[in-house]
Amino acid sequence: MKSFDLSSILAGLLACGVAVFVSTALVFIAFRLNTMLRRRDEQVRLLLSGHRSIAIALGATILSQALLLRHVVFPVMAVLRDLFLQRASLFTVFAVAGQCGIFFFLIGGVAIGSVWLAGWLFTRMTGDLPEQEEILRDNLAVAIFYAFVLLAITVILNEGIEDLARSIIPYGRSGVVRLP
Repeated sequence: MKSFDLSSILAGLLACGVAVFVSTALVFIAFRLNTMLRRRDEQVRLLLSGHRSIAIALGATILSQALLLRHVVFPVMAVLRDLFLQRASLFTVFAVAGQCGIFFFLIGGVAIGSVWLAGWLFTRMTGDLPEQEEILRDNLAVAIFYAFVLLAITVILNEGIEDLARSIIPYGRSGVVRLP
């Protein structure tokens, strides 16, 4: 009969707790950055007045960013879990905190920025269709179309962000075994 490894379970619970706080903070930051860059007062006023198109566009932007921001959580949890499972010095704790900060800002910045860039590039490529102006006019068809475009780009972009997130985890050195 196998027994549970209590330290591993506690490390998993710690990682889950950190994920709750990190994910909430990331979505909040994404929301604030999106509203700040798109005239926050006007967006909030439009949302409060029941403007459906701005709600759809802003919601799709935040959902797209959140789908990519979730890749911040894995490297943070991986290094925290390792810290919990080993005997850590004060230096190691600060080093892991620094790594978590780097993961947070690097992957978070790339995730949020890539959705902004993708939305901007798409609106430039469609030239004849002024998406942002139509969304501000509460054109639901354009808002829905724009939302699905952002989500489609995000689905494709997801693999690249996931690969970036996994590549920055400081795993131990590994090599290649060459067979004759």
